[in-house]
Parts: sequence; C-alpha cells; structure tokens
Amino acid sequence: MVKVVGLMFAGLLALAGWSPSAQASVPCAVRGHAIAGVAHSRVISVKGAVVVYRVRRESEQLRLDTVWVCDRKHGRAVRIGLDEWVPIENLGEGHVPNKTLEHVQIAGPWVLATETEDEDEGGCFKYEMSNCNGPGNTLVIANAAQGLAGSLASVRDYVEKLGKGGYVKTPEKAWTRTLLSPQGAVAWLEESGAGSAKTTSLDGCLAQTVHGKIGCPIRMHAEGAIEPDSVGLSQRTLTWTVGGSAQAAVL
Repeated sequence: MVKVVGLMFAGLLALAGWSPSAQASVPCAVRGHAIAGVAHSRVISVKGAVVVYRVRRESEQLRLDTVWVCDRKHGRAVRIGLDEWVPIENLGEGHVPNKTLEHVQIAGPWVLATETEDEDEGGCFKYEMSNCNGPGNTLVIANAAQGLAGSLASVRDYVEKLGKGGYVKTPEKAWTRTLLSPQGAVAWLEESGAGSAKTTSLDGCLAQTVHGKIGCPIRMHAEGAIEPDSVGLSQRTLTWTVGGSAQAAVL
C-alpha cells in the first residue's frame, strides 16, 4: 500500500546506511504501468528521470512488494522499502499489513518516504494480547542518480502503559509534516506527548553522499508552538513561524 504525496516546498550525526540492495545498469524504462524487462513490476510514481516502482511476490503465506527507486538517465536502481502483508489467521480469508511504505515524495534525484512497521500490532491482533506497542515509523531516503538509500530517523506512535484501569495507549512521537527539496534538504515536524505535555520540534538536515553512503547531520531548529502550515522548504532554506515570529535557517 505505497502512498505517494506531492512534492512540498514551502541524534544521529550521520545517516546509518542499512545496506539496501543496489543495482547498476538496470532497466528503468516505463512501459505502460510497468518497468520493461522487470517481471511483476508496477510503476507507483514518475517525476523527471526518477521512477518509483514495486515488484510483487505473492504466496498463500505472504504478499510482499519490494519498492525500488530507479533513474532513467543513469540506469541505477536501489531498494527503498517494503510493503508486506501477512494472512489473518483464524478469521477467514484476507491479509493484514505488517510493513507499509507511505508518503513518498520525489524532488530532483531524491526520494523520501515513511516506512511503517506494525509487527507488535499484528501480533496483538492475532493473539488478542494487551500491553502492545503501536507501529514504528522510519524516515527513509534515496538518491536515484547514485543508487544509494538509507534511514534518517525513527519514532513509535504510542506504547501501552499500565494504569489504574489497565493498559492505556500513551502517545510517543509522530511526524505531522515531512518536506524534501531537490538539493537533498529534508525537514520534519515532530510531535511528542499529549495534552498539556505535548511538545513540537522541527528537525532538518542536508543529505549528501559520504564514502558511498548517504550522510545527513540532523539538527533541531525549533521547539515550541510551531504552526504546522507555516513550515516550508525551498532549496536549502527552511522557514517556520513560532509564537507569531517568522524564522528561517539554511540546512
């Protein structure tokens, strides 16, 4: 269930490479809704020279979509994530998502997406368990021209904590906006906590290739009452409004 969003312009000191499968001199020609020469492929999104597509493998036990990013000019491809569906046991036919790749953005040679992993929720749903954690989300980024990909940051939606009335879902962290520019600038608005304890922070970095991996030194640029609609990203300039005051930073 890959979800694509339109390009929005408006810690970890270096990106930890997770050694995605990269290929050089690969087919990246779109033919209808597929990639020519790639069996079981389906094009998800095309912008300029960049193509995002999935390759499906399906059986009774598993439906797996491997999601790839390729560059039509340089003939390179790299895996950016997975869509994985597992069967619903004891409840008849059907599958439940275990991993999904969502909010795919393309800007220049760069692709940004959120990979959501629901392993805890899937197990709780299957075994009707309490004390379960919510889905984990990871920001993943790829450079199609260079055939490189990696992960930026991870958060978990919620955890279940034991209270007086039993286990209660307690919000952890969530990304309310993610932005990407053709220069490789990335920014995200992150909320943590709930109610009077809720806090909002604005983080960003500039992705670059370092020794065959993507590096992106992350920095928090603002914290407080940041207006979500005010956050914008143009080239390397990040803008936002906090407490009625307009601010900016160069990533």
